[in-house]
Amino acid sequence: MFESLSKIALAAGFIGAGAKSFLSYYINGPKCEKWPLWFQVRRDAYVHVVKETAYAPLTDDQIEQVDFEKIAAAEKKGNMAGRELPRRLGQVKQSAIDVSDVPIDEDIFRGAGPAEAGLRQLTAKDRCHESGEASRVIPYEILVPKAMLKTADTGEKKKALFECVPLDGDNRRIILYLHGGGYRYGSPASHRLLVGRIALRTGLRCVSVDYRLATPHPYPAQLHDAYIAFCYLLQQGFSPEDIVIAGDSAGGNLVLILTLLLRHTGVTGIRGLVLLSPWADLAERRPSIEYNRPYDTLFAHPLTSPLDHARMYYAPGRKLSLEMLTDLSHPLVSPINGDFRDFPPTLIQAGDKEVLYDEITQLYENIRTANDPRHAGKYVYECYPDMIHVFQQVFDLPQTKAAISSIGTFVREL
Repeated sequence: MFESLSKIALAAGFIGAGAKSFLSYYINGPKCEKWPLWFQVRRDAYVHVVKETAYAPLTDDQIEQVDFEKIAAAEKKGNMAGRELPRRLGQVKQSAIDVSDVPIDEDIFRGAGPAEAGLRQLTAKDRCHESGEASRVIPYEILVPKAMLKTADTGEKKKALFECVPLDGDNRRIILYLHGGGYRYGSPASHRLLVGRIALRTGLRCVSVDYRLATPHPYPAQLHDAYIAFCYLLQQGFSPEDIVIAGDSAGGNLVLILTLLLRHTGVTGIRGLVLLSPWADLAERRPSIEYNRPYDTLFAHPLTSPLDHARMYYAPGRKLSLEMLTDLSHPLVSPINGDFRDFPPTLIQAGDKEVLYDEITQLYENIRTANDPRHAGKYVYECYPDMIHVFQQVFDLPQTKAAISSIGTFVREL
């Protein structure tokens, strides 16, 4: 009864916030020049719900009051909904990586900073599952763009497109996609429409990985799954030069730390990276967190709160300490601090009204200045006026169409 009343109240608040935004648009004009009415109303109603359902701010003195298992259960129940892939974009097939088929020597992670111990433990656990017990799998989806399907003139050729193996000729390349969601939400299904559009514009197949989520699986479980997925592609016959790695938000963070970890383990030559609003710095809060708060949809607790996204991902239930701050600043957690010399060609997209705007801009500058100016064209930063965090998922915006088209151009020209 109480839950039903709460849902009704939440729905009423959603409608009320939308109506208020509608009136404000016509009386005061749009909050941002490039916002159409429907976008502002949707954004304001969504932000109202986020604020109404957010947990109350807490400090570490109250950390014992936090039921992290209950939060994890609620987040799992309320995870982003899956979306069907329209035939006009392509087709999708679910599959999985059996981790026992991708042997990894944990010693390869020696010297990997705060990730080393966790990566070693997770690798050993995967290898030592009990006899008779099924080995762990990492689910993934492979999306095949419509244009590629049209070229398959037999059933066998079409079937081969959904196998995670290199194809002949120009179709040899593949995109490894790592979804966003703050490391606590999201899945290949929730990002299917975005990844489908990227596949369509690039003309390449996309492998979208369902990596483990925090808080049940804190750092570095996500990095471990992404590393295994990349090694799986190599094992299937792809070379690093065949693989473009892409991701949004936390997925953008994962793309960056995966690339840095791969280099640490001796893998170089990745074809390119595509980063949509990447979460680059988990340790420092820059001014855009505040000055873009009235526009963006992201809601963030301060780092001093045990409910902070970075802390919930990295070490849920642990109090903030100098050691944790040091760990959070490490390049394999906050890639903004990485060594970007000889970095793969990279496209970064962001909106100037997102709360991560300052750190994304700094990330690009760090990558650009670390490399030879003669190769500056390899590193591209596209900042879209008045756009918010991962606006590429708002498909009716003209800026979204332009951004995804630009991704297609960038990847095809690699």
